[in-house]
Amino acid sequence: MVSRDNPGDSAERDIFLREICESPDTLLHSAEALAAQADALAGIRSTLEGRRVTLTGMGSSADAVTGLASILGRRGMDCPNIHTAELLHYRMDALGPGAAVVAVSQSGLSIEAVKMTAKLRQKGGIPLMAVTNAPDSPLAEAADVSLDIAAGDEQGPSSKTYVATMLLMHVLAEVIGTDKPIDTVVEQSRGHAEQAAGALREWLKDAEGLGQALADWIEPADALMVLGRGVSVAPAELNGLVLKESAHVPAQSMDSAEFRHGPLELAGPGLNAVLMCLEPVQASLDARLRQDLIARGASVKAIGVEAAETPGLPLDYSLPGTAPLIDAGCAALPLLLAAWAEASRRSETPGVFHVGAKVTTCE
Repeated sequence: MVSRDNPGDSAERDIFLREICESPDTLLHSAEALAAQADALAGIRSTLEGRRVTLTGMGSSADAVTGLASILGRRGMDCPNIHTAELLHYRMDALGPGAAVVAVSQSGLSIEAVKMTAKLRQKGGIPLMAVTNAPDSPLAEAADVSLDIAAGDEQGPSSKTYVATMLLMHVLAEVIGTDKPIDTVVEQSRGHAEQAAGALREWLKDAEGLGQALADWIEPADALMVLGRGVSVAPAELNGLVLKESAHVPAQSMDSAEFRHGPLELAGPGLNAVLMCLEPVQASLDARLRQDLIARGASVKAIGVEAAETPGLPLDYSLPGTAPLIDAGCAALPLLLAAWAEASRRSETPGVFHVGAKVTTCE
């Protein structure tokens, strides 16, 4: 276990914690990089106009596009959200005339994304938009238009790149789903990023303590569920992924509504549940689920935006709230810190991949 004797230098102890703690600065850097990508954003808007857009990604990138699909759906756009492996092997024939693909891949090297670009090239006539943290990657180079996440190098599990990716998801939602001028989208996004970075810095003042406290809560549990609705599904899925790959905690993430359809039978002593509460309009549903879980003996933590908090839904970790997709990036931080803390108890190199790798290059 990592010592708590010198909390001031905690961010220097390992790559994983350092990269989590870099999230506020990374978010601001990504926002600053948007101005130089105004032409690319305009190109995405003009290219996708009138087309049926399919959203795709794998791993944490798939989690990100889940949130984007939710926001675009509220704006009247039916954008299928399909894992890249599913799209590659089984649904290419569904991409007909008038289709377009938005692919998100932090590395731009994931095997499914690389193979998908080749198949799209063979089909022809289907524009590909890419969002990647590697502008010289195969995905970015194959795309008709590519956006750079500009999150810098990341070696550990997805943390700061996920936060920055969710900023880009917000920008895409504004570019694709509204008619706001591109300059306005960029400027407003920078303002949201500044507010969000400030909120993250508040959490990170005691990054190690926050993570250790949550890890203490998680450890005795027989099962851990991370639940969310709407855009909250994105951080729920991301946290479930990182808890498994970094801390070896078999956390399961799920849509809160789906949880009621059967898995609710898990409710009882030994079940710990984290509710991601980023949808104030549905706060009453989150409050009811919390009450039902607690009534059965489960232990519940809630992470969300202040506007979702009610007497029946007290938040253990709250954000002021900026824009839904940016909030969905920031809300992942407490459990990312818990994943780091738990990983640090199991390994002297938390966040290092031992079986797979950060970039999946084998199907």
